[in-house]
Amino acid sequence: MRNNNTMPLEKKQKLESIIHLLARLVSAKDESHHGILSGLAGHLLFLYKAHEYNSDWVDEALFTQKLDKLQDELEEQTLELSTGLAGQAWLLEYLNQANQEDYAVDLLEDVDALFTGALDHNPWLGEIEYVLGLAGYAPYAARRLRYSDQQALYSTIVKGFESTASRLDNGLITWSQPSQSVYRLDKECLDQPEYNLGFAHGVPGIIAALLPALKISTLKPQVTELVQGACDWLLTQRKDDKDSVSCFSSCASHPHETSRLGWCYGDLTIALVLARAGQALESPSYVDQALKVALKNIPRDASTGFVKDAGLCHGYVGIMTIYQALNELMPHPQLEEVVTTWLDYTLEQFEQQGLEAFYFFSGESKNYVEDFSLLTGYSGIGLCLLSVLNDDLSWLDSMLMA
Repeated sequence: MRNNNTMPLEKKQKLESIIHLLARLVSAKDESHHGILSGLAGHLLFLYKAHEYNSDWVDEALFTQKLDKLQDELEEQTLELSTGLAGQAWLLEYLNQANQEDYAVDLLEDVDALFTGALDHNPWLGEIEYVLGLAGYAPYAARRLRYSDQQALYSTIVKGFESTASRLDNGLITWSQPSQSVYRLDKECLDQPEYNLGFAHGVPGIIAALLPALKISTLKPQVTELVQGACDWLLTQRKDDKDSVSCFSSCASHPHETSRLGWCYGDLTIALVLARAGQALESPSYVDQALKVALKNIPRDASTGFVKDAGLCHGYVGIMTIYQALNELMPHPQLEEVVTTWLDYTLEQFEQQGLEAFYFFSGESKNYVEDFSLLTGYSGIGLCLLSVLNDDLSWLDSMLMA
């Protein structure tokens, strides 16, 4: 969707005004937490892309000050993606790669070794999902893989998923949420398998985490088996009921549940990972299924999609960006049109509510609260709005979407 060329000038100016406002607010925020999903690293990603679009929107000296703070305190961080080093190191590599002439391949070699050692457990006993677990190291490893040898780190990640995989009949492969996982939905029957269908905490995210390893020749046969087996299993979870609002539920043990529209759970990121797997494995059937799932969801709106806010995780701006990514993978007129539909909805909400349209709905307090984060707040919203202006989705791999 080439919005920067075809978008009406008035709409473009409205978007630019909103993004500029968000950049000012995020710039002024003094954030003590450094994580990419909920802290400083996520702020810096948005501010970097905003400055890249319009250098007047972000003060370079302030950006440098914030980046220096992040780098100076790296040794104090935990390792996981959400609040820890895995997400922050992804950002540093993203910025490193942005300047090809000065790219420093050895900048993060110590981090490569740190993660390879820390993840080297057989079997893997920790979380397996993206936010706190094993899948959350894949964005960093995949980003590094573009310009350096990541066989050691990715071999360790793949070994962890191999050791935790559930191998079923007919070559089907899946992963059960560990019994002690904080993301386990069933806290009572801990001895029963629980197959989460969400992207953030479940099987689709694990498939996405494995996909980049197909580019490593020594791992390709093993990873191909895991990805094919998991995609085939995932497709067995699609509902047979043609009248169902969603194609998939949020958990295999609740097959009749309607899942939301969003990044964290729901059909859209399942479609995205099936399309990516189909293209990587040269398997058109996965791409065909992905397109059917994506198109099935197009009639859904904020009500039927259970959309309560704007954020990247499960809000209307994030939904717009996922459709944009789907259309980039599988160009289709209806996908292109629905990006515009959600963009127009975003602008309508902002016109009606102002900045409060971008507040995060807290499930705990049941109130709308100001949020500056990448996952659920201003930084992610601003980044998504930028991406619809300039068609730059180069940051999506941080969220396992590329």
